[in-house]
Amino acid sequence: MKNKFITSIVALTALSSGLFALTGPHADITSSTSTLTDNGETCVYCHTPHVANKDYQPAPLWNKPTSDTVFTMYGASSAGVAGVTIAGTTTDTAPTGASMACLSCHDGVSAMNSVINAPGAGNSDINGVLIGTNPATPATMPALAYKAVGSGGDMTDDHPISIQYIEGRASLRPINTPVIDIVGASFVSDMLRDGKVQCSSCHDVHGTPYNTYLRSHNTGSALCFACHDK
Repeated sequence: MKNKFITSIVALTALSSGLFALTGPHADITSSTSTLTDNGETCVYCHTPHVANKDYQPAPLWNKPTSDTVFTMYGASSAGVAGVTIAGTTTDTAPTGASMACLSCHDGVSAMNSVINAPGAGNSDINGVLIGTNPATPATMPALAYKAVGSGGDMTDDHPISIQYIEGRASLRPINTPVIDIVGASFVSDMLRDGKVQCSSCHDVHGTPYNTYLRSHNTGSALCFACHDK
């Protein structure tokens, strides 16, 4: 019993540290985005303790409605092309995993202030509820630089995501290669999700010391060289 109690305390402490480490625009989403009005909460834009969207299993307790955006993946000539091959690696036909969660805001189409479970009791809708001081106004991610990387569903001009990491292809290092100064990672394998490169391979959405939530500085392409042996 004592050991279980200590284990629970350690786990809770680790979770709390992660939550309170939230920094950057996501930590104060309502003031950092001019088109998004305040509802008095922060986490609700992405997470909910109840009636979470089960379509987004890799994202814990996801509070965004399922996007109906059709994506054109990197290397594809048209949306929905199956088995697109990039340097011998097959991509998914649509974003999966953590990337799917990111693009529920960053597709430039989905409303950031649309959630499944709005603050307060009895305000849930699987199709989404607009929240904020002006809930009649959908707030979409501005199509500027990295903010709407999948604007209009176009992923053809961005680094491949939802793509299998295969050692040796595109000069990819072995997954047991140690990495240096990568937030939350000691080896290349720690940067992958189910063996795939996702948005979370390069970004930590809960905040890092680096710009645009990068998991490391990219001076001299340091972050690129963590995976690519060029």
